[in-house]
Amino acid sequence: MMIKNLNSLGVFGSASLNSVEIALINSDGIDISQIIKTSVVHYPENLALKIRALINQRNRSFAELENNIEVQKVRKEVSDFYVEVIKEFLNENQADIIGVDGLTVFCDAENRCSYQIEDGSNIADGLQRQIITHFHKADLLCCGQAAPLSPTFFNYLGQKIEKPALFIDLETVCSLIYVNETGELLAFDCAPCLAMIEDWTFRHANMQTDYNGKLAITGKVHKQIVETMLHHKILRKRPPKALDILCFSDKKEHLEGLTLEDGAATATNFIAEAIYQAALNFLPAIPHNIFLAGEGTKNPSLVRFIKQCFAPRNLQNITCFNTGFEHVGAIYTAFNAIRRTYGLPITFPSTTGVAEPLTGGEFYENKRK
Repeated sequence: MMIKNLNSLGVFGSASLNSVEIALINSDGIDISQIIKTSVVHYPENLALKIRALINQRNRSFAELENNIEVQKVRKEVSDFYVEVIKEFLNENQADIIGVDGLTVFCDAENRCSYQIEDGSNIADGLQRQIITHFHKADLLCCGQAAPLSPTFFNYLGQKIEKPALFIDLETVCSLIYVNETGELLAFDCAPCLAMIEDWTFRHANMQTDYNGKLAITGKVHKQIVETMLHHKILRKRPPKALDILCFSDKKEHLEGLTLEDGAATATNFIAEAIYQAALNFLPAIPHNIFLAGEGTKNPSLVRFIKQCFAPRNLQNITCFNTGFEHVGAIYTAFNAIRRTYGLPITFPSTTGVAEPLTGGEFYENKRK
């Protein structure tokens, strides 16, 4: 197969619990020629509430989720929303391929089990065209951790800059992507991120998130609570590892009793400290050049705490490479869709622990033809 540039549309559902990212790029799956267009679209409030309720049903088995009528209604509603968003976004721009990486409700790599709430068949039928989704599934079935799925994109960037370099991807959970002096990759999920902040603000103030980090900046960090939360066993586990969206739920009771602002500040500081602890414990070294990416970069309090932890190193936003990289989750989903089309790997022994480099993504055809 001859590898050529394609226009690829990526939809990314795990930037936060409240929104979906979308991007159209031109790439051959090795280099990116152009970021054509990007956007972020918030879920309607009633759908966001249903998604949160679905996440709280995570104790059910995969079969129970598949057979639960209410769960499937939400799954269809999310899929219909993705279809609507894609149609509106594409407008006159044409995509050769479409990749959809929806919100992962839970992921249990040890038991090779995960559940995403998008339905590939529904989306393909709604768009009346082929799509690619479930990028993590092949890795999971081959005993990998199934995440992170971003390293191929960050590796592309890492080959163009001075190395070693570290990328910190701030989404619902946080991932570290390290490119060493010879260009080799090391990547793993390392800490909770926006999901923890959004859970706190929603439960205590019915706010979708800490907008612009305003709560955290006015609150007091309770360092003793942060230190206690840093003893979580998942933080001590060596890579490869992928973190479930609610894997720190057993620690959130430590925040109870704090004011809204103090809870936001303490949770946000904990996230930054957990990221730094992971870098200290599991990277060969912490490089001078560090780049922040993802939806979490829009929270100035989180960025400030991370910079304080990593000082005096040089931290920059990934948009220093290209302003279009603001919605990086959708961009690397589009990038991975091209790599799947050409059979190129998206997970590796040094990123998910899979035995050998592996491509990933399932094709869903339009059945309404």
